[in-house]
Amino acid sequence: MRAVCKAWSFASPHVPPRGDDKLPLAMEFRWRPGPDSQVHGECRLLDPLSGDSDYVAEESVRGSNFHIFLDVILCATAYGWVLFFGSRFFLYSPFTTEVIKLPEFEEQLSFSLATISLKCVIFVLYNKYKKIHIMLCSPCDSSWKTFEFNAFGQGNRVVDVTYANGVYYCVFREGQLGAFNLEHKEWTILVEHAPLPGFNFHYAKLFSCDGHLRLLSCEHHSNLVKLDLPKMHWVFEKDLNGHVLFIGCTSLCAPAVGESSQLANIIISSRVPFHPAVRWHGYTSLPRSPLIYGCVAAGHTHGRTWIELPLRGIWRANDLIHAI
Repeated sequence: MRAVCKAWSFASPHVPPRGDDKLPLAMEFRWRPGPDSQVHGECRLLDPLSGDSDYVAEESVRGSNFHIFLDVILCATAYGWVLFFGSRFFLYSPFTTEVIKLPEFEEQLSFSLATISLKCVIFVLYNKYKKIHIMLCSPCDSSWKTFEFNAFGQGNRVVDVTYANGVYYCVFREGQLGAFNLEHKEWTILVEHAPLPGFNFHYAKLFSCDGHLRLLSCEHHSNLVKLDLPKMHWVFEKDLNGHVLFIGCTSLCAPAVGESSQLANIIISSRVPFHPAVRWHGYTSLPRSPLIYGCVAAGHTHGRTWIELPLRGIWRANDLIHAI
């Protein structure tokens, strides 16, 4: 298991100024083929606290060895880095414009879900031949490590995955909750069956918030549940306990304090597939606030996702590759 990077790069020309809030930025990217096998594109960051103003992180032309940028899928974000999948997995930082290409797979892979831990271990889960396959890789690795476990049954695919305190948590369509311990490489079923009347697991979002594991059903009427650890079952909750949730390829939960206090118990989404543009959880009517509408506008454009701005510093590619 890799430890958190000990080397930090505090100075970066690609970091917009921010206050002490922990709200994420909206990230938008466009990459397209150009003449002479080049790749043209740009990446922009938008601060939800600043309205419509955005910040150009990169606007450049890359060579033919960057064709991996074309026709990519957003998979996950963590600590200022974005995980993409196209012809292969790779990491990209809009703050340093660096790229880390991950090892290729030995076979064609149609993965279910992928995410990143704060220790920068990439986690990929997919179902094949009635088995759950978990693949792990760090930026310094030359190959993927593969683990195989029994699956729940045909059609009961994984819906969402999140990382918290050394464990990858995975929720499935029929409500089961699995946990993969990164240190011990162990797979455990925490919730075998989850009969929750009115809760649809099919497009649910799993996230860690305020030290608790929570699950949001993304339907016309959102339902929110929290994992009761002693009893190992889901219990309904009425709000986010003063936090704001940003839904994207990775869901990010932050305390709504200071300037962002009016965002308490609000759920906002980027326009990722299967999820609406905005959720107003815990309110009977839409609050009329420039800040709230600014957050909605920041995530509204198709192709945007939310990305954390690490307050302690930016991890450069060298930090991740040579982490100990």
